[in-house]
Amino acid sequence: MFLLHAPSVFDFRERDDMLFAYLSDSDSVNVTSVYEMYPIGWFSIKQHLAEHDVRCDIVNVASLMLMHPELDVEALIGRLEAPIFGFDLHWMTQCHGAIELARLVKRVHPEALTVFGGISATYYAEELAGYDAVDIVVQGYDTLEPVRRLTEQVLAGSRDFRSIPNLVMATPDGIEKTGFDHKPATNYNNAVNDWSYYQRTPVTPLSSKLIMTLPNTGCAHDCGWCGGSRFAYRNIMDVRKTLVQKDNDLIVEELRTMGEAAKHTSIYALQCYSENKSRMHRYLDAVHEFGYRSVHFEQFNLTPDDTLKKMGESTDAYILLSPESHDPRISKAAGRGTFTMEQMEQWIPRALDAGVKGVMIWFFIGMPYQDRQSVLDTVAYSEHLIRKFGGWPALPLICPMVPFLDPGCRFFEEPEQHGYRIIHRTLEEHRQAMVEPMWHRRLNYETRWLSRRDLQDVSYEAIERLVRVKGEYGVLPGEFCDAVLATIDETRRVLGEMERALTLDGVLPASLRAEVRAYNRKILAYSTDQILPMPRPFGGRWFDDVTVPAELIAEVSGTAARTVSGRA
Repeated sequence: MFLLHAPSVFDFRERDDMLFAYLSDSDSVNVTSVYEMYPIGWFSIKQHLAEHDVRCDIVNVASLMLMHPELDVEALIGRLEAPIFGFDLHWMTQCHGAIELARLVKRVHPEALTVFGGISATYYAEELAGYDAVDIVVQGYDTLEPVRRLTEQVLAGSRDFRSIPNLVMATPDGIEKTGFDHKPATNYNNAVNDWSYYQRTPVTPLSSKLIMTLPNTGCAHDCGWCGGSRFAYRNIMDVRKTLVQKDNDLIVEELRTMGEAAKHTSIYALQCYSENKSRMHRYLDAVHEFGYRSVHFEQFNLTPDDTLKKMGESTDAYILLSPESHDPRISKAAGRGTFTMEQMEQWIPRALDAGVKGVMIWFFIGMPYQDRQSVLDTVAYSEHLIRKFGGWPALPLICPMVPFLDPGCRFFEEPEQHGYRIIHRTLEEHRQAMVEPMWHRRLNYETRWLSRRDLQDVSYEAIERLVRVKGEYGVLPGEFCDAVLATIDETRRVLGEMERALTLDGVLPASLRAEVRAYNRKILAYSTDQILPMPRPFGGRWFDDVTVPAELIAEVSGTAARTVSGRA
């Protein structure tokens, strides 16, 4: 089986009619608006299949297309031989690219089975199964066993899948379902994610080693905008228990797989805010035992003193808080509101005294009751934090909620009650939105307080102001700030010219298309993030492709691809 991660827009390299604008991916993590990071659950699928003598390889097509602009994707797919190809539809960012890539696979390998999975695939299972390029949708938050049984059935030469749970398939008689019954209540993704392939990836000044760990699925909390919340899991997965944890021994073994390279490796600890104290402390003991360089911990509440102390003793620990707004009314409406800014400011010195190296405070644009002035007040509050704590010990950040409000979340399902209007509802509407020229038209929502255009405009206004503040206080070097501000200026100008042309003529003139193409090539030539806004070359990230040999990439790139023969 091959698991193929597609770019958000399949033909992004040729597009001169849409802008891959700065902030259209929020710039909150080290990826581009091609969204080249695949779901970490794929490691579990790969390992689980390996344990049952089925080879499964992950090919990050999106990453390869970014790293090798001359790559001929069709020639590459032609060299990948397997009876099954899997695709992710996790947070909807791949809704255009994944289906287009599946169409390509069907053209090149018409006998192969195309399989989709993920939270969004579960939500849109029936509509997704209706696409000609999609053979099967596997529903659920843990699909290890359905996927194993599916692959074994195919390898045995059978295409009768009626006994396998969680499948949705299109048949000549309509959509067929095998029953959404496989919903493990314990031992989520019961396999050891193996990071050993990443041990030899070099550490450079511009690319540090970073892995992610995911100890559970679902959530103990209920943020209205999140597709992984309690409400969303009950709605999408039809379960009452919405937090399913991975076996702690498997998590420890996963950390062990980095070996000596752990000393040069950082961890982003996803969803540890849903972990109880005993599991969290055991995780910290393992981090300390294996010598990991640093860990970034997502926390929902203000971390208690004993856990702060253990974090500080285990590694270089950083805590990520997401109050969403400085305003307690907005924070609570967003599903947070578990602490006030005054309480947070009293807690930060305790965290630093316990050995925590820094706290990152994330604010979100697109929340209930949040208007333009409220967003700018959040930036003013961020300046207060920088003055009080000096910047890096308590680093404020702000980003827009893009491109979509998660289908299946409370705000998506009950928009009027929470001040939202949903613009795109179906999967196909979202797919078409992904290729809208300007990113505010890709958004599937607006609020009673901010239109889609307002959301775009205030995002640039807020981040421009926050970057200036960080420059004024020496939090970021001046050249970093100047580069970001220049990018914002250029982006606003190009977006404005596109909007004028589309309003007056309905099309972009050739001269503007050339400018759009040049902008896209420049903005997609590197990755960056708001924490340290500097261009980073592709390669070295855990999700950058390591499956396809360099010689094969050379064979299927540029003019060489036209003479490729044989199979890999």
